[in-house]
Amino acid sequence: MSKRQPANTSSQRSPSVSELSSLTEQAYQQLEQMVATLQLAPGAVVSETELCSLLGIGRTPVREAMQRLAREKLFQILPHRGCIVSECRIDDELNIIEVRRPLELLASRGAALRANPEQRKRFAEIAAAMADALESDDFEAFAKLDAEFNRLCLIACRNTTIASMMRLISTQNRRFWFMHHGRTLPREGVESHIEIARAIAAGDADAAATASERLLVYVESLARRSLPSA
Repeated sequence: MSKRQPANTSSQRSPSVSELSSLTEQAYQQLEQMVATLQLAPGAVVSETELCSLLGIGRTPVREAMQRLAREKLFQILPHRGCIVSECRIDDELNIIEVRRPLELLASRGAALRANPEQRKRFAEIAAAMADALESDDFEAFAKLDAEFNRLCLIACRNTTIASMMRLISTQNRRFWFMHHGRTLPREGVESHIEIARAIAAGDADAAATASERLLVYVESLARRSLPSA
């Protein structure tokens, strides 16, 4: 009788807490990007199974990422049915811009003053890459750079209160942007992003705030042009 071979459990082991946390963050960032760029359109109904298959990530981290997006008012969880991607309304956009203005000015100033050398280098690289994306009209490249720019700005400003509040509205900000522009890149808006990134890289807080205000004025003008005629 042959000896019983020990079971190979290496491929069956449960992921560690740190691995789950990493997978959850990965799932969140991918879903956030899809919501922000309208790959998951407002009003779309998606299931947990569909999202797991789409992302190639297991149920637990995907479920946790979905719950995080629900807390940010981007998903509406439907018990035992999946979720609905939240709708976008112009009134919501104007309210978010009103809240966003003082927070973003503080975040851009803080990042310019407090970013470390490695972060400043990355801001300069992002600015250069955004300029390349604008000239080649590469929407996908800009969308990824925009998401990285937002995350890096919140890290570099070193103010956890601002970062926490901005994270609640950052995806909505980006989603409104892509709803207005589709998959095209408006020069005025992209150039404002480039100016902010360059100012932060140079440690110029006043220039970063000025460029941020210019971007916000532009974004608000887009929203107001979308209001129905009286």
